[in-house]
Amino acid sequence: MSVKTEKTRDHIVAVFLKLMNDSGFEKLTVASIAREAGINRGTFYLHFTDKYAVLEEVQEDIYQNFETIVTKYIGVSLIEKQLNESVSLEELFRGACLKLMNFLYERKEVAQIFLGENGDAHFIERLEKVYIRAVRGKIRKKLPITEDFELEFVFAGAIAIVKKWIREGAVEPPETIADLLAACMISSPIEIFERIEQE
Repeated sequence: MSVKTEKTRDHIVAVFLKLMNDSGFEKLTVASIAREAGINRGTFYLHFTDKYAVLEEVQEDIYQNFETIVTKYIGVSLIEKQLNESVSLEELFRGACLKLMNFLYERKEVAQIFLGENGDAHFIERLEKVYIRAVRGKIRKKLPITEDFELEFVFAGAIAIVKKWIREGAVEPPETIADLLAACMISSPIEIFERIEQE
């Protein structure tokens, strides 16, 4: 792919994301994308078959990289802890979270669009499934129903923190969110409530 072709393709994607953020995916048309991008429809079709192809390219890039990082780092802390007693579980978990937060921070503008009012609900659902599947894949026993519920509680809390962070602009640095996730993982909800009330 030539540099000019790649720049045109990137420009189309950038315009697509801007328009999606402004008015939502359903209202987008190839004509509106081409007009905003300052190209003709024929140029658009040289790069993408339709607006769904643009959406798929943007999301697939995030999904694939997200899955690689989650599979490599998230959920391995317990196994690593068994091999290295000198490192705390909190440190291992924080390190894994930091890898993931850095990844999302680098793509925060795109993530905000998909999580926003005109975004795509399936986007975050798919990321959640990747995360949950990766963690569950590292658990080597069949869980009784009570522990399975407990695990869902943990998943929901971690996911809620990340969603809130992204939706509110990812103002805090990735290190802060990684620290927060690690701290929440070693605290009970009661301890968190008690700490909040004391402050």
